[in-house]
Amino acid sequence: MWCEINMATRVYKYGLIPIGYPPKETIDELFKANVLWNNLVALHRKNREDWDDARRAASILYSDKIDELEKKEEDLDAAWKAFQQARMDEGTRDETNNKRLKSGRASINRLDAEKAEIYKELKPLRKEADKEIDKKQLNDAYRTKVNEAVSVRNSGIYSATAGQILENFKTARDRSFKESATTLRFHRFDGTGYYQFRCRRKGTNVDGISIDDFMSRNFEANPRCAVQSIDNSKKKPRIRIDAVLVGGQSKASKIHQEFDLIYHRPLPIDAQIQNGKILRTRVGDKFKYDLVLTLKIPDKEPISYNNLKGTIGIDIGFRRSVNSLLIGTVMSSDVTEKAYEIKVPPKIVEAFVHVIDLQSELDDAATDLGRIITPLLKAHPLDENHSKYKMWRSLALRPAHVTLSFEQAYKLAIWLKHEPDTFPEEITKQVHTWWRSYSRKYRELHNRRRNQLTHRKHFYREEAAKIVALNKLIVLEEINLTDFAETKEKNTKLSKKARAQRFMASLSEFRDAIRNAAQRDGIGIIDVNPAYTSKTCSECGNLNKGLRSEKQWSCPACGVVHDRDENAANNLQKMGQSYLESVKKETSEVIE
Repeated sequence: MWCEINMATRVYKYGLIPIGYPPKETIDELFKANVLWNNLVALHRKNREDWDDARRAASILYSDKIDELEKKEEDLDAAWKAFQQARMDEGTRDETNNKRLKSGRASINRLDAEKAEIYKELKPLRKEADKEIDKKQLNDAYRTKVNEAVSVRNSGIYSATAGQILENFKTARDRSFKESATTLRFHRFDGTGYYQFRCRRKGTNVDGISIDDFMSRNFEANPRCAVQSIDNSKKKPRIRIDAVLVGGQSKASKIHQEFDLIYHRPLPIDAQIQNGKILRTRVGDKFKYDLVLTLKIPDKEPISYNNLKGTIGIDIGFRRSVNSLLIGTVMSSDVTEKAYEIKVPPKIVEAFVHVIDLQSELDDAATDLGRIITPLLKAHPLDENHSKYKMWRSLALRPAHVTLSFEQAYKLAIWLKHEPDTFPEEITKQVHTWWRSYSRKYRELHNRRRNQLTHRKHFYREEAAKIVALNKLIVLEEINLTDFAETKEKNTKLSKKARAQRFMASLSEFRDAIRNAAQRDGIGIIDVNPAYTSKTCSECGNLNKGLRSEKQWSCPACGVVHDRDENAANNLQKMGQSYLESVKKETSEVIE
């Protein structure tokens, strides 16, 4: 009897080393792809204007309310500019004891509230206006223009790449409708992008080729990306691939580029490769390439809870030891298995420390440059119509307490390298001298950071595979990992040392590795409330409310000495045991 097999989607990514410098046509292809995105954004904005014009024509009340809203937005924009100017004049962002900033913030809050009230009054008017307009005509006209823009004739790029750009655009557009804070923006071309291709045998219309097809070394199996040779002499095979980056069906129009690929992660034998893309991304002042393959894999049936061999509690958190970094403690329900700690290897930690020190050195160098050139840039303003006016403004009119970042300094150096006559020689000379001194270290920083992120990812995958191989229910704390994330908007109380450890640990990446491995092998995984898991004695259940951040502590009730992390992991696996027992009980009752 035939039955349908459920398929799961997986993504595999491999670094690529280009053989020779990429032909100019391949960069032109990325530029055209960038133009296509910007054209789609322009069509979206024009469509919004057409809808608004139609509503205005259908309802005078709606038109008047929109005018009122636009006036309020102008007032709000002016208030924000005045507030930002006040911050620069006062040299601070602290509004606590500054009357001018307090007053500016109050004006913004008042205008925001008035704007929200207008929005509230506008909604029913928009609904009434929508009833009077020809929605179908507006939507059809928009879709026709989008299809024309995406066509190979107009976009000038390969159809699969154009189709993927359209899919990405649709997703972004839908999100912009749902989230008012999200805006579709034009993208400045910076040399990055991707070449999309479908994996389908020549002459067929169905996506999907086997791993053998992909490795078959001919363009019949995969017309856009073919394996040319496989070198198995090293520990990890090296594969030479030949990719068509430009051109369509015509053989004469196709532009090829060869790459080397280190086959560090074998593709599943029973998988089908649906599609792929070759990414070109900026790393400092260089570019790197990656091959991303999307696969369909037969989905494993989840292992029955009755067949799981107990539970595992994993207490996740970062704690620096002498020469490594603790990121998790694992405790099993099997008393014969001792708790063990998962630590980032010393070599990776040392490499991350070097990256952090190098970043600090570059930031200090950029700060020193900023002190020199900021008054010089301020003395030579650009016209507001200049293409780089916004960049000049962000550099020259920075608040006194904001230092020049290395990324800003880098962008300034690239700008003046291509347009050296924009400012007097004094400014250009200072920037070029600085860049000659630190460009090598800038490239070293990005290369080292990329390498260590890759090494850490592989380490986490290996540890996750070991955990899943125990065939036990995995119990994690239900925590918001954004608390551990570094964001520009969030002021955290973590020390500089703790911030560095947080960057080295990347707990979200570790949790994702465990989840992915568990899903792949059909192992159950649950999240539980983490409240008091460290402070509750796993032996007697007493809550030690006086516990602070001590690594070792004695239970005041029963006297048992605990390792803080082991105790938390033990409590987690006990919660898992309770859950497992309740599930088994429910299952047996249903069977009866």
